[in-house]
Amino acid sequence: MEVNYGQRRPFSLGVEEEFQLLNADSFELTSRFDEVFEAAGGDPRVKPELMQSIVEVATHVAETVPEAIEEARGLRAQLRDAAAESGALIASAGTHPFSRYEHQDITDQPRYRELIESMQWVAERELIFGLHVHVGLESAQQAIAVANGLRTWLPELLALSVNSPFWQGRDTGLASTRVKLFDAFPRSGLPPAFASFEEFELLVDRGVRTGSFEDYTYIWWDLRPHPKLGTIEVRICDGQTRLENVAGLVALIQSLAATLAERYEREGALPSEPRTLVEENKWRAARYGLEAQLIDFARDEARPAREAALELVELALPAARRLGCESELNEIEHLCARGSGTEEQRRVEEDGGGLLAVTRWLAEQTVAGV
Repeated sequence: MEVNYGQRRPFSLGVEEEFQLLNADSFELTSRFDEVFEAAGGDPRVKPELMQSIVEVATHVAETVPEAIEEARGLRAQLRDAAAESGALIASAGTHPFSRYEHQDITDQPRYRELIESMQWVAERELIFGLHVHVGLESAQQAIAVANGLRTWLPELLALSVNSPFWQGRDTGLASTRVKLFDAFPRSGLPPAFASFEEFELLVDRGVRTGSFEDYTYIWWDLRPHPKLGTIEVRICDGQTRLENVAGLVALIQSLAATLAERYEREGALPSEPRTLVEENKWRAARYGLEAQLIDFARDEARPAREAALELVELALPAARRLGCESELNEIEHLCARGSGTEEQRRVEEDGGGLLAVTRWLAEQTVAGV
């Protein structure tokens, strides 16, 4: 396993967003990745995904949140313009409100053909869109410690980022349909807590030797170490329509990672809460979003998800100030006041426009201000 922790500035960042490609007339998903990629000049930051109606973009490594968000802004503008050349639009949300997975073209690459062959229906219905955030760390052991600590707060990150209430033309009743769809994948969901990086290496080695997977990138946990990049990768968030929500979430994740890293260097191994109870919080966040009652592990009692999220902002604030992302972190307070993406989508739908109006709103808001 290639391990590159400590090769870059601590808490450097990478942001990955998965976008929907829409027909500009019907607002249905459209399988036009190849055309959009060509119109984008073959930019290596623009990447294919399992389905041709999905386009992923990844920033270069950034040292600060403002730098990463500025590049993410430029990538949205670049995709908007490239899609327009093919009569398409881009939109960002965890799911498309009404398009069906059966109507999507699969990307003709060996990895994706093998996924469909091995997983069948589980992979065929993976018409979902996420936000992934990488944070660089100084050592492999530090990465494991931070991942163990951050696992406890993944439900709060999910509650903040929920943005997928609709699926194949109906309201599922969930705040994040995307996360429950992806939980059907093998090697997904919450990661285990590891006692050391060597324990993680051993797991990967045994998985490869037993033919369970080719390498650790086939482990799709909500949070995973990414040794080759020297990062941990937070994968639990739904795709975000508003760029300001991306900024807030990236700032919160970076600042919490820095807070935990500093605590680890000062105190050693960090505590991790029981997986069953963290999983319970994840379910509550997926079902209710910011309206959830999440377990407060310090008191063993429930409290509102908004309160839990704002407490994390307060915890992260000193690190955010040192890292130069206090302004972006403040976007979490605005998100809590305005409501999650799921709340916003449902308000548009309830105003009488239906799911077509929701999809139009997603497309408009995705490129607003870029």
